[in-house]
Amino acid sequence: MKVAYINEKLIASNAMFIASDNRDFLYSDMDFNPTSTQYPIIWEDKNMASFGVFDITNSGDLSVTAPIAEVFMSFDPYGVEFYPNRLNCADGMSDQIRYIIAIHNEVDVVDLDKSHIEKMVIKYNPEKHGYDIPDEDKKDVIMYRTSRLFLSEEKIQNLPENKKHIFRVKDTEAFFFSEEVYNALYNIAVDGKASGLTAYTFDTNEKAPKF
Repeated sequence: MKVAYINEKLIASNAMFIASDNRDFLYSDMDFNPTSTQYPIIWEDKNMASFGVFDITNSGDLSVTAPIAEVFMSFDPYGVEFYPNRLNCADGMSDQIRYIIAIHNEVDVVDLDKSHIEKMVIKYNPEKHGYDIPDEDKKDVIMYRTSRLFLSEEKIQNLPENKKHIFRVKDTEAFFFSEEVYNALYNIAVDGKASGLTAYTFDTNEKAPKF
């Protein structure tokens, strides 16, 4: 089974955008809370000229141009939030129409027999972490370290259709797309509507790309 990796062309990008208004709480955690906003959410990188920004830029979540967002939207993906976005660059506010893509469709599709994911628990220690912190922060923190990731074809096939196309892999930083999304994106790239990105498919029998 083919799965797609789609991301910013990280090796060639110098962009390091951060949210510069106070609405990143709408999408920045892993809770799926469908919301909408009329006015674009601003990301800022004062060292980056607008003409040098790729059609996909990754700052934890993705900022993509309208043609790419329309491809993603066309699959009606569950758990994916779309917000209008503008980029404030060294030469001012970009006039590109862009969208933030927040992928909150977290699914269990790991092939446990082939993968190696280490679970780490950081115990709350009041002497180390402090006594004067909010009660909700006085808890153990669970983290996962992935050294080898394989996806399970069977688990992906068993997902509902609207969860197969764009998803995050549970307990990892990885997100992937269906082969159908890749093919649709390839078609607009051929038409000159998408560039500056890395996109390819790989088989679930192969080790998944690292993030």
